[in-house]
Formats: sequence, C-alpha cells, structure tokens
Amino acid sequence: MGYFANLMAAAFGQSQPTSDPNHWLIRAVGGKTNAGVSVTESTALQLPVVYACVNRITNPIARFPVKILKRKAGGGTEEATEHPLYRTLGLRPNPFMSSRTLRKTVQAHALLWGNGYIEIERNGKGQAVGLWPLLPWATAPERRDDRLLYRTTIGGQQFRIDQGDVLHIMDISQDGYVGLSPIAMAREALGLAKALETFGAKFFANDAKSGGFLLHPGKLSGQAHQNLRGPNGEKRADPANPASRVEAQGGLDNAHRVKVLEEGMKYVQTTIPPEDAQFLGTRLAQIAEIARMYDVPLILLQSHDGVPSWGAGIEQLMIGFVRQTIEPWVAAWEQELDWKLFTEEEREQGYYVKFNMNALLRGDMAARAAFYKALFEVGALTPDLICALEDMEPAGPGGDARFVSTNLQSLENALNPPEPPAPRVPPPQPATPAEPEQVPA
Repeated sequence: MGYFANLMAAAFGQSQPTSDPNHWLIRAVGGKTNAGVSVTESTALQLPVVYACVNRITNPIARFPVKILKRKAGGGTEEATEHPLYRTLGLRPNPFMSSRTLRKTVQAHALLWGNGYIEIERNGKGQAVGLWPLLPWATAPERRDDRLLYRTTIGGQQFRIDQGDVLHIMDISQDGYVGLSPIAMAREALGLAKALETFGAKFFANDAKSGGFLLHPGKLSGQAHQNLRGPNGEKRADPANPASRVEAQGGLDNAHRVKVLEEGMKYVQTTIPPEDAQFLGTRLAQIAEIARMYDVPLILLQSHDGVPSWGAGIEQLMIGFVRQTIEPWVAAWEQELDWKLFTEEEREQGYYVKFNMNALLRGDMAARAAFYKALFEVGALTPDLICALEDMEPAGPGGDARFVSTNLQSLENALNPPEPPAPRVPPPQPATPAEPEQVPA
C-alpha cells in the first residue's frame, strides 16, 4: 500500500469493495431491485410488515428480566448482588438509555443489518460497568493475524476495540465473523412488496383507474403535446391552453367527477386492471414471504390468511414462536454476555447472565396451577420458588422446604421393598405394691 493509500486509510478508514452490501455508496444510493425500487436496511422499515416483524422479535428480547447470577459451591445459584453491573444491567446499562432501549435497538440492528454491536465499558479492575450500542453501518470486525478487532466510527473519528470489549449479536454468517443482512438477502422480495405499495398508491392517485393513452383523430403538433402537459410539464390546467386540462382533471381531488376530453380525443385503457393482476393476492403473498423470512407467525402480524383465528392453535403457535424464533436470539445474547461481560476470574467463580423467559411461556391460571402442583409434590419446587416465579412475596418460615407425597416411593423401594420393622415391644412396667387388706373392726 502506497503513501497516499495509507494516508487515506488513516483519514477515512480502509477501503471497501462496491460489492460489499455495507459499502457507504450502496447504503446512500440504495440497492436497486428488479421491481424498480431501492431497498436498504433503513427504507425496509417503511414496509409495515417489516416493521411489525422487527417489533414482534425485539419486544420480547427487550422486556425479559435479565439478571447476573452466580453458581454456589454446594449447588444452586444466587443473585450476584456484589457485581458492579448487577443493579444497572436490567435497568440502566448507561446513563443515556434504559436496558429496554439498548436491547431493542441492538436487536433491531441484528434483524436489519445482520449485526448488532455493544461496547463494554470497564473499570480499573476490568469489570463491566456499562454498555453502549455501536452503529452497525459504521462498525465491522477486522482480523489481524491472531487477533480480532472491531473498527468503528464515532463522531467522525475511527476507533479499534478489542473483541473482548464488544458484544456481537448476529444470526446467519458465512465466515463466522460478520452476520448476513436479512434485508440484503431478501432484497428482491422486499422490492416487490414495496413496488406493490407504490403501484397501489399511484392507482388511487389516478382515480382508481389503470393507465392508458389518449387517441386523437389527427396529428398533434409540438405545441399541442406541450399543451397536454402544461407549459412547464406540470399536470395543472392552463387557461390559455384548454388541452392542458386533460390531465389536470386527474388525482384524488377529482375522483368520481366527470372528465372532459377535447378535440375528439378518446381514452384507451392499456394496462391490466389490479383485480386481473391479482394485486391483493400478491400483496398477501409478500406479507407471508417476509413473515417467513423472520420466522414470525402470520397471526402475530394481524394476518388471518390460512391460519386459525381462535382456539388452542393460537397457544401452540405462540409457544412455537417463542421456542423457534425468540429462544435462538436469547441464546445468542446469553452466550455473548457470559463470555465477554465477565473477567476470567469472574467466569471461574461461576458468574453468568440469565434472561427470564417464564413470562412468555406461562399458560393460563389453571395450567400454571397444575404445573406447580405437579412439581411441588415431587419435591422439585419449594413454596418460595413458586412465589418467585409468580412475582409474589415469599411464603414465610418453612417456605424453602421441599415436600413429597406419602403415596409415592422410589423405583428401588418398589422392586426391593425394605424389611418391615420389628414390632415394638413395650418395656415392662414396674409392679405396683398391693394395698393392705382392710379388716372390719
């Protein structure tokens, strides 16, 4: 690399090939699709179905209670209240944003750009004390020999951050370092959906009529062509040119009004009407296509096309959504936090982060009561644990005891019943002295 290239790299960062979907020029101009519209990670959110899919996934991630826990030496876990980030991780990871805002923002970055980045702020002991989101279009991993760094731009200035100080949330990747952007991968499907919206908008802007042309019995002069569009090419009528009133009579403001074609002109429709082009059906198909891209059930997008609208099927869909769509993202968050949030010493001490997903997996009151009762009777749950799962006050004295039913026994005892205990013989009682015989006087 020459002197000039080194100087430019120092000032503006390393160069990027134009084939890179994160190239600044591609982001500025936008990825052109075969449907004739541009689709980028930012403009994709203008599609209601994309906005809804991102919202449906980011909302649970942002609302889950998240805590720092520590494994106890004798088994079990306890909350790590002594950790500097314990009180702020689930409430205020940095002075400018709540935990919900941070998680929802970074999760949305991962769903749109394919990568969500968070910088870890540490104190003098190396312990995490704050979390700060990084812009996905201004951040990228950079491997140098046996090191992995993250190059980012903040306020026009470039920084390189060690991989241990950057949480990287991503899904599918080709190299394991950079996630694939779902928007870039499905750009054509999104472009068709966006083109359908533009088509529908122009259809209604044209009095809910399809396109066509004006048939004139003679030949129009250059001035006549100009008159049809107005002196400056606009669609408004010019009193000095009556022919310019032809297109000025269009638009939503003139819908359902009588139109006038002058000088023997005749209107001929040329394009296919929307009902013949299966306009609504195609729009529904694109909604399903985008929902499939994000693994979001149609019922969660207020689309009831081909899905049950009531009954037990909805509950199963919700459980499937949590397990197939939300849990993989929660696992990505927990693994990154467990490995990078803590120092080596803290990891050896058993520190880890846990997202509490019980709120989404809860059934109705009767199902939860039966679930708790079944686990309580086999000693799996204590009264205090059940209260904690239901966000209730502890049961009080004896609430941490475990109980088992007397009607149950172990399999070992069932196959080899123990010998019955010998009958208990009461100890001999001491003889009482006889009372003296009473002799009558």
